[in-house]
Amino acid sequence: MTRNQYLNLKFRIILTALRKRKITLRKLWNAAGCSLSYLLQNEHSGLMPVVLSLELGNDCNTSCLFCRDEEGTIYNINPAEPLLGGIAKGRMPVDMAEDFIRQAGRDALIAVLYTNGEPLLYNHLGRIVKCCTDHGLASMIATNGLLLNELRIRELLNNGIDFIKVQLSGFTQDVYSVQVRRGDVEQLKDNIRLLIKIRNAGHHDTVILVDWISYQYNAHQLPLIAQFCQELNIMLNIRPGNPRGGLEGKEPALPAEKLPLEESCDWPWKTLQVNFNGDILICCDGVVFSGCPALATHTTGKTDLRNVWNGAAFQNVRQSLKTRGRAAIPICAQCSRRGIHFKW
Repeated sequence: MTRNQYLNLKFRIILTALRKRKITLRKLWNAAGCSLSYLLQNEHSGLMPVVLSLELGNDCNTSCLFCRDEEGTIYNINPAEPLLGGIAKGRMPVDMAEDFIRQAGRDALIAVLYTNGEPLLYNHLGRIVKCCTDHGLASMIATNGLLLNELRIRELLNNGIDFIKVQLSGFTQDVYSVQVRRGDVEQLKDNIRLLIKIRNAGHHDTVILVDWISYQYNAHQLPLIAQFCQELNIMLNIRPGNPRGGLEGKEPALPAEKLPLEESCDWPWKTLQVNFNGDILICCDGVVFSGCPALATHTTGKTDLRNVWNGAAFQNVRQSLKTRGRAAIPICAQCSRRGIHFKW
C-alpha cells in the first residue's frame, strides 16, 4: 500500500472552508508565498505558515499498541534513546492556544488541533474551535471517537469545526481489541451514528471521515466498514497500520519511501508545529522524538509569531535542508515521508 495523498479529502475541506468564508485572497497569497519559497529553497517563507499544528495535550484514553505501552507511556521514536520513556506529558494552556490562533488566523489556512494525543480529552477544545472560527481559521481534529457524546458533538459542530476524522481498526470487538487496548467498538459506532445524526439535523457544514487502519488481521472486515460508511453517507479512508507494540513479525512493516538524504522537506516552509509546552518544533514527529531542539518557545502575550516564523532558527533549518538535505538533522535523517499530509 502506497502513501495516501488524501486528494479527495483535501478538496472537500477546501470547499467547506470556502463556503464558510475561511479562505481569503490574503490566505491564498500567503500559501503561494510559502510554496514558492520552498520551491526556490529560500531562507524566508511566507508571512505565516499555511498550517498551524497544535499539540493541545498528549494524553489518550485507549493506549493503542502502535503509540503507547499498557501504562500509557508514549513511545519515543528517537533511535538514539530507549523505545519507552522520555516523552513528557502535559496540556497546552488555553490562552497560549488562543494566542497562536489570533496571530496566525489572518494568514494560515487551517489549524490541526492534535498531534499525538486524543483531542477530546482537552477540556477547552470547543473554545479553541470557536477561536479558530472567530478568526477565520479552518479547524480539524482526529479522534478515536470514544468520547464523542452528544454534549461534545454539539459543542464542536456549533463552534464551527470543519473536519473530524474518526479512527477505526475493527468492526467487531474481538478484532477492534487487537489494536486498541481500551475501548468498546459498539459504543464507538453508536457515537459515529450520533455525530452524523446531529450534523445532518443541524445542517452543519462539517466533513466527517472514518479512517480505517488496515492490517492483515482486519482485512476481512473492510466490507463491513465500507457498508457502514455508505449507509451513513460519510467518507472512508484506508491507510496501512503501524505494527509496532506487539504486531511486529505478524504484520507487514509500514511502507517506507527511500528518500535521498540530500532531499529537502517542505515542513519548515509551510507548517508550524507547537508542543503542549509552547516549544515550536521542526515537524509533527518532534513531539515524540526526545531531544528534538525547540526552534523557539512561545510566551503568551510576548512572542511575535511572525518574527519566529522567519527568524534565525527557522532560517538556519531551511538553509541546512537546502545545502545538506535531511542528513544533517537527526529527526529528518530517519524520516521517509515527504509533503504535509497526514502521516499515512
